[in-house]
Amino acid sequence: MTDAAVPLCPHCSTPAEQPLQCARCGWHWYANPLPAAGVLIERETPDGEPAILLLRRAVEPGYGDWDLPAGYLDPHESMEEAALREAREESGLEVELIRLIGAYASRAGNAVSAVYLAKQVDPGQTVALDHESSAFAWVTRNELPGWLPRMAFASMRAAVEDWAEGRVGVPRDW
Repeated sequence: MTDAAVPLCPHCSTPAEQPLQCARCGWHWYANPLPAAGVLIERETPDGEPAILLLRRAVEPGYGDWDLPAGYLDPHESMEEAALREAREESGLEVELIRLIGAYASRAGNAVSAVYLAKQVDPGQTVALDHESSAFAWVTRNELPGWLPRMAFASMRAAVEDWAEGRVGVPRDW
């Protein structure tokens, strides 16, 4: 096997150099955003207040900051399937999707995320973190002001803010 040089980097190519085209087969690569999905897993606290699950990142990007269970879609996977998978992988929880909170663009990550409100299928099930997270917290709406600045990604922070303010499925003015 030989090392082949990449004639043009997809990360730093200019708009005039897009789309990239294979010299051998003619295939085009477009620098479109990647689809991702996330979940706001909500449960009721003992005093009846809703709380959402936040995970502390144990990997880059955003190491040490807080995030929602979320990630990129696998090939041939729907947004809903990805949201359910990410919840299961990152929190160990089986969830049921309730509704779409919104779609959020991440210019820095070149991604568009659909974020869903979800609830645990089994309310007695405990969180079981994977290697991507080091801690978890159930955070109520009243506690969010102290947590929002510690969110790893602006797009996930916007989804949490929308949940807190009851803005579901409403376009945001970026």
